[in-house]
Amino acid sequence: MNDQLEVELFGRAIGTLSIDGPLRSPEDWAFAYRADYLRSPAAIALSVGLPLRTQPFTGAVARNWFCNLLPEGGVRQAVADRLRLPLDDDFALLAAIGGECAGAVSVSSPGIRQASGDDAETDLETLLYLQGEDAGEGAWALAGTPMRLSLAGAQDKLAVIAEADGRLRLPRAGEPSTHILKPDSRRFPGIRDAEALGLALARRVGLNAASASLVEVMNRPALLVERYDRTRAADGGIHRLHQEDFCQALGYPEQLKYEDKGGPGLAACSSLLRQLALGPIAMRGLLDWVVFNALIGNADAHAKNLSLLCGHEGRRSLAPLYDLVPTLYLPQSLVDRTPAMRIGHATHIARIAVEDWTAFAGAARYGRRFVLERVRTLADAVLVYLPETAMRIIEQGGDEARVARVATVIADNTGRMLDEIRKDSLRGR
Repeated sequence: MNDQLEVELFGRAIGTLSIDGPLRSPEDWAFAYRADYLRSPAAIALSVGLPLRTQPFTGAVARNWFCNLLPEGGVRQAVADRLRLPLDDDFALLAAIGGECAGAVSVSSPGIRQASGDDAETDLETLLYLQGEDAGEGAWALAGTPMRLSLAGAQDKLAVIAEADGRLRLPRAGEPSTHILKPDSRRFPGIRDAEALGLALARRVGLNAASASLVEVMNRPALLVERYDRTRAADGGIHRLHQEDFCQALGYPEQLKYEDKGGPGLAACSSLLRQLALGPIAMRGLLDWVVFNALIGNADAHAKNLSLLCGHEGRRSLAPLYDLVPTLYLPQSLVDRTPAMRIGHATHIARIAVEDWTAFAGAARYGRRFVLERVRTLADAVLVYLPETAMRIIEQGGDEARVARVATVIADNTGRMLDEIRKDSLRGR
């Protein structure tokens, strides 16, 4: 079995990922930058946690970063089953599907490149049809040959290219995709409309969030999300941006994305941005992410839903907001109400009090008054723009009753939080 993989960034070989040991355990992993890459004046680090240096990175620090590129849950199971690989063999999965990951990184066997795309089937509906109408979770991720693409996360999704005429197709070998296509969940029907509302509302209140639209593919509702890790050049060409999520940047394994399971909290995320000296725009962006998720009732805002972007010049910034799903509308028996990253001492996403915001401000090193004012400002904006935003989602094809129900949940939660802030203000604290 192959024990060495080549790592590329922006299409350039930068290092080698290897594993040495019969048990293929985390301690056996190693990543080393290439000497010629380190000599280049244009070299940039693959990660905040993997700075440029001649010595290799070994053990969990190497394993954790690369394994965060892999899909999770049922999608991972489907990929492993299709490729007949052990579910727990991270290295083998990377070798099989790491050819194009989120951002601009690529992991592949030395000397192996994707086959020419000239003869590859790229028609999206044809490939989805071949998966079968009753295909289970992970079916969309499996559409396309050869299996060379890895998108992290537990939700089924597929990287596609949206043509100017609206047609969707799979990218050819080496061609950057422009959008992520996410089918409506079979386990949580209607989550597409809820996520579309969350993203559209964030943009409407002035936040930097991914752009998305409602589509239907093979008679199945789906959300088409424009990739924020892509840029369009003056000549119309699409170029990749590098990205890493906060689990990667902070060195956590993918299974520890929730704080109550041992993952990073908001104080650690805030400290990272300050350590990188990304400035007030990034600090405000993190605060807005926390506040907006609290207002819409998204208890699943974990560390893998925050990312850093990095261009060819090596300058990092906070990525646009994404995966803004108001999970509060889903049945409590199915979705935990505990915030994925703690806000003070709140144990329920709809019961965050002023005291919790005060505790969060202290832990993440924000001014208390600044935090409360931002909660109030965003809450006001959400209540103003929610009705028209919900109507636009319905006009795009969202289910009217479902969108209305999600909007009501958001309005009730936001209104409650705004009342808390106003009462505190009247007390003169």
